[in-house]
Amino acid sequence: MRQRLGSLAGTLARVPTAVWVVVLILPALVPLARGGFPESIDGLFHIYRLVGLDHAVRSGVLLPRWFPEFAFGYGHPVLNFYGPLSYYWGLPFTLLGADAILAMKLVLASGLIASGLAMYLFARLYLDRGPALVAAVVYAYLPYHLVDLYVRGAVAEFLAFVWFPLILWAFHHLINDSGGRRLIWLAVASLTLAALVTTHSLSALIFAPVLAGFALFLLWKQHDWHPLGRVAAALILAAGLSAFYWLPVLTESGFVGLGYGASQGYRNHFIPLREVISIRPVYSYSPQPDVPSTFPVGWVQALILGAALVLPFRMRRGRWLVLFFLAVALFSSFMLTTVSLPIWKVLEPGLAFLQYPWRFQALIALGAGFLAGAILAGLTSSSGPRRAALGALIVLATGVWAIWSLPVKPTYPDLSVQAMWQTDRENGQVGATWTGEYLPIWVKEQRWAISLSAPNPTPADSSGSADLGTFLPGTAQLTGTGYTRYDFTLEASQETSLALHQFYYPGWQARWQGKTIAAHPQGVLGLATFDLPPGSGPLVLRLAPTPAQLWGTLVSFVAALALGVALAAQLLLRRPGSTRRLLPRHEWALSAALAVCCLLLAAVFFTSLVRPNGHVQSTQPINANLDNLVELQTSTLDGNHYRPGDTVEITVYWMALDELQQDYRSFVHLTDAAVTRQPAQHDGDPGGGFTPTTRWLPGELVPDTHYLILPDDLPSGRYSVWAGMYEYPSLDNLTILSADAPTDGRRVLVAQIEVVAP
Repeated sequence: MRQRLGSLAGTLARVPTAVWVVVLILPALVPLARGGFPESIDGLFHIYRLVGLDHAVRSGVLLPRWFPEFAFGYGHPVLNFYGPLSYYWGLPFTLLGADAILAMKLVLASGLIASGLAMYLFARLYLDRGPALVAAVVYAYLPYHLVDLYVRGAVAEFLAFVWFPLILWAFHHLINDSGGRRLIWLAVASLTLAALVTTHSLSALIFAPVLAGFALFLLWKQHDWHPLGRVAAALILAAGLSAFYWLPVLTESGFVGLGYGASQGYRNHFIPLREVISIRPVYSYSPQPDVPSTFPVGWVQALILGAALVLPFRMRRGRWLVLFFLAVALFSSFMLTTVSLPIWKVLEPGLAFLQYPWRFQALIALGAGFLAGAILAGLTSSSGPRRAALGALIVLATGVWAIWSLPVKPTYPDLSVQAMWQTDRENGQVGATWTGEYLPIWVKEQRWAISLSAPNPTPADSSGSADLGTFLPGTAQLTGTGYTRYDFTLEASQETSLALHQFYYPGWQARWQGKTIAAHPQGVLGLATFDLPPGSGPLVLRLAPTPAQLWGTLVSFVAALALGVALAAQLLLRRPGSTRRLLPRHEWALSAALAVCCLLLAAVFFTSLVRPNGHVQSTQPINANLDNLVELQTSTLDGNHYRPGDTVEITVYWMALDELQQDYRSFVHLTDAAVTRQPAQHDGDPGGGFTPTTRWLPGELVPDTHYLILPDDLPSGRYSVWAGMYEYPSLDNLTILSADAPTDGRRVLVAQIEVVAP
């Protein structure tokens, strides 16, 4: 029996520690294995944004800053201000066919595992295998880490946990390693730091002093300040790689709600010093804005920090590092309390943007995770059952406490655009956020009223314009649509104003008669409007990069290209088998992976510069004039061939010819080729009821998407799609005065589809 146990122990000891990290973290992921998605405060917003990114990339826009389908279809500059990397983390999953819910689950699962592996990688620099394993698992299980995952749904802050230990690991090697490895570690350090900035900038803000202190600690320890140049180079490279993100944030925040500055609301979330340690299993976090939320230090963290206080007296190796992480954790705990308010007041211009003091819990987790492993190393012998038992106890206590503290409930969200708009309407918000911080400042309407009918649909409702005039039928013909681009043929004998159904933002411009004409905001909704001189010919309306976006992306392109070329040159000169001094094969492979990563980044930045609007889909003009009120310009389909039971997504494009004094409804009908049967139809308020016609401006182009559900028994063949508009509740269709497509009574042919046998 003893021999068998010894054999089993030997077999287990040979299992790579990384495997044990994954195995021990898996219980925390059980809620993700259930149906639906864990109900959280912000989780649904992040899923919507992942859907938006997937749509953009499939449309050929590799670096989108504007989601045109957000904010009730008026567009929103989400990724111009919110760290995009957390959504790019999920992009491979959606591109491989996973729906957004599954993809976000995979993001969360892989993020938790990656954070544990990253901590193990870092801790292994200073601790033996067993203690490093404990540090990794405790770091993954500490309650605030899992609360970010399951309760708050703070995906970006949650993924920042991956980059904290990886950055420290990279800078350790950057400062301590020499020779050919320097370029490798320069690349790793700059890439991981840039990754943190573009994942969650607020986490990067509070982590910056930790990184600075860690680097100074290493330089002081080895009594050599020459590596300081490499550290500076890594910081400069990281700034260059992330410039596409932070430069627009710094220069364009005044264009959206962020420009109103940070509030002093953070003062409502401090904890009295006497209550900073809590034995309650559940954090008092509330989604209600009038109920302050707090995250005190739990008893597990408190025990870890308390035990770590004796470590400097028992350890020789790593004593100063223990003191460093103890200081990080204790100071971060202090920053949760009311006693720290004077520091917050002094540093308020920066710290107020954190919104909540409890963001410092992330640094407490970083310190406590490493210290848990250090406790095992410092209070036990180098091997034996005592160390194993203590390690198991630490992991078990942390894991049980963390899972006990999580009230995880499943939800089954609808991820359609209309469902996103409905969520916004119910919460009085706009753009899948809680505070409207990305709403352009030119929008004067209250955000809760944007999707509702105009209260007084009269000319006086148009931001002081006494008369908006009319738009002459046949003036513009829509010939192509892209992600943030519209192509027209324009025939205008007088000055013409065209408006897009998109909020104005700097960058919207027209290319007309060889000139670039900037848009301006129009109406209470601040729509992007273009005043065009008389003439005829092709017209392009598009969202071009702003100067900050252009220069930031260009800087990032140069940084990524330079780093990639340098790594590739090192690969060629020092590849295995060359006559020069070789790199070890694992370092050569790491260098190759880094070179590919940098060159791919450079390709993405370059493509976003030369093709900022993606693919353009050609359309056939329809130009149906309905009672001189609206013009049905054209339509687009999501395909040409369908099977019975499929859903046909068709978007018709309306051009308002005049101010509309009532809210009309639109419809699409599916008939057979002979127009003898109508097997499917869809009608209702335009834009799913979130784009009332009393909000339309003369000359505004409005996309209106409908969904036709084909019957399961629909015979194969060619079918026609018709569209029109009618009054409600009279149900009288508007009269078609003219059209460039066939008509049938008071409806116009907008498309034809082919239904094939299943």
